[in-house]
This record gives sequence, C-alpha cells and structure tokens, in this order.
Amino acid sequence: MSAVLTASDQLASSRERLRQAMRNTSAAPGGSSTQRAGRPAMAWLDGLKAIPGASVVIEAVSSWWAQHPLRIAGLVAVGGATGVLQPLAQRHPLGLVLGALLAGGLFAWSRPWRWILTPALFAGLLPQLFSRALAHVPPGSWMAILTALAQETRRPAPPPREPGPPTEPTQQAPPAPAHMSAR
Repeated sequence: MSAVLTASDQLASSRERLRQAMRNTSAAPGGSSTQRAGRPAMAWLDGLKAIPGASVVIEAVSSWWAQHPLRIAGLVAVGGATGVLQPLAQRHPLGLVLGALLAGGLFAWSRPWRWILTPALFAGLLPQLFSRALAHVPPGSWMAILTALAQETRRPAPPPREPGPPTEPTQQAPPAPAHMSAR
C-alpha cells in the first residue's frame, strides 16, 4: 500500500532523518572516541618515558618536531587524508585495504630509512639532545667534573732529567729481510 505523503509529512520525515544523521555523526567522531584512542597512545608514551634516559630523548625529539617546518604540512596532510579516506573506507573497505597494501609495498621498496637519516637531520637534532641531557645533570655533578679536570691540570710536571750520557746504548735498525734486499 503506497500512501501519498503530503508536503508537510515529507518535510517532517526529512527533518527527522536529518536529526538522526546529525546525532550519529556528532557521537561517532566526537571527543569520546578520540579520547579513547588517545589514552592508549599516551599510556604507551608514559611507559616509554619511565625508561631511564628515554624521557630526555623523547622531550628533545618532541621539541624539535614542534619547531620543524614539516610539522604543519604533516598536520594538513593528515586532516586532508582523513577527510578523503573516511568516506572511502565506509563505502569501499576492501579497496582501502588493497590501497594500504600497495602503499606498504611501495614504502618497503623505496627504503626511506636509507635516505631519510641524513647528516642534516642529525645536525639539527643532536645539539638539542645534548643540551637537554646536560640540563638534566645536577649542578653537583658538574662541580665534581670541573674539580677533577682542574686537579688533573694542576699536577706538577715530572722533574727534568739532567743532561748527560744516555744510560742505554742506542740500537740500530734491524737488518732488512733477505727477500726485501736490493737485487
């Protein structure tokens, strides 16, 4: 039985569908799911920071990355990729998996770990690592190191030997082996 809806019934039905769609979209990608997704990552990072010395390296790398010019480009790329890939994943999940397989294969084939670790990267990162590590050393340790260095430079030099005949006769160079003699 197909009942013909009036214009006001169609409008009410359309509004109700819009309300339901808006409730579904606001609940799914909202704060609750991103907070749940962020908590395990933060717990993993907190566990990694518990390793002695790792917190210094993590802080130095994060401060370096916060000032890096590619950070902004990465954030824009992630936002754009999310906007494009999320509807694609909902419509064609198998195609997205095949695309991820292809991207992973290209990544392994290109071997970026060979060309991304350049001296320029270390020139920007290592000074920050050293400064962070040195900032975490207590001042008492610095004083102990400086005192040890100062005492080592103050050691008196050994007394000079009196000039005189050498106590041991000087040795001449040993004869060359037979196979190296001139022909």
